[in-house]
Amino acid sequence: MKRILLYLAALLLAVVVTAHWVNERRTASHAQAMAAQAELWAQEKAKLEAALKKARSEPRTTTTLSAPETGAPALSVLPLTPAELIQRLIAVDAAAAAQPRTARRLIHDLEELIAAGPAALPAIRDFLVRNEEVDYVSGQSRGQRDGIPHEFLLPPSLRFGLFDVLKQIGGPEAQNVLAKTLETTGRGVELLWLARTLQELAPNKYRDLALASAHELLARPQLANSTSPLDRNDRDNLLDVLLLYNDTSFTNTAQNQLVRTDGTLDRSALKYLQAVLGLQAVAIAATTWNDPRLTDATKKEPLARLALTYAGTDQQANEFYLRAISDLNLSKDQRSNLIEDLNEDGFARNRKLEAGDLPLIENRIALIEQNAPKTTDPINLAAFKEAHKDLMKMRERILNPPRPAP
Repeated sequence: MKRILLYLAALLLAVVVTAHWVNERRTASHAQAMAAQAELWAQEKAKLEAALKKARSEPRTTTTLSAPETGAPALSVLPLTPAELIQRLIAVDAAAAAQPRTARRLIHDLEELIAAGPAALPAIRDFLVRNEEVDYVSGQSRGQRDGIPHEFLLPPSLRFGLFDVLKQIGGPEAQNVLAKTLETTGRGVELLWLARTLQELAPNKYRDLALASAHELLARPQLANSTSPLDRNDRDNLLDVLLLYNDTSFTNTAQNQLVRTDGTLDRSALKYLQAVLGLQAVAIAATTWNDPRLTDATKKEPLARLALTYAGTDQQANEFYLRAISDLNLSKDQRSNLIEDLNEDGFARNRKLEAGDLPLIENRIALIEQNAPKTTDPINLAAFKEAHKDLMKMRERILNPPRPAP
């Protein structure tokens, strides 16, 4: 029995010793594996850090994808520098910008320039001084016929897009770039937009510069060879710069330019004179009506419409207006429109009738009632009746306004 106990004790001791030895071997093996793994990670980390340091020290390259519908570059894998963004904007023309995807990318790139802040100014300045342009909106767009809005989503051209970027970046340096362009541009449409923007950012700081540039461009021959729709209203835009600052110094010149050498009326000069002189422009219009250089009588209609604006408020305006609508050299439509528009021209647009409009309404009703019976022309008589009906309705709306709904 004693021998059996000794045997069992020896066996138990052997098991314990063996287990301890195996455990130590496993622990050592695990420690070696962990050390090897740590060494591998340290080596990999060193490689990654070296690659990152090298990438930062080398010039950046940009990988782009092509848009399938246009072939133009699409969004880049890496961020573009301001100069690269401008180069990509140069590649977009009106046909491409008409595609929604390209238009979105165009807007995105301009927003990226804004986000770049002052860092974008050198690249923008470099492009503007080259006096290059890329139109983004087709000449068939209504927006181009009606002028350039002060705010826009899709700019009409690259230069206007960059003008807006400068405006959004703001600050003295951006203003300096805008002012330099104001001084050097040869386009009325740009001069007007820049003058308005700078007046908004720094009231009257650039007034003299803008007026000097406008007068300089007004002294040159009118643009005749431009293929851009942005230049259609070049002279109107230049005169609007003068109006922006209430500059009346061009009055005598505008009056002398009312009749062009080809015998037509300069409507831009007439618009300026009306804006500057108001009622006093009626006398100039009346004199110009009889100018023998106006060889096409149908082109006189804007002079009569100026008188229409003040009909019912001034005796001289009434007399000239009545003489003009009785001139059978005007077309039937011109005469009819001049009479029927007695309920529109001269009233403030885009607002409801007010009690202050009643005197003008009453005066025009009286003007019709005094002169319609003397009219022998059926066209004018019918137009008088239509205008009288409309003016009576306008008077009724003021005297007996509709009650608000409960």
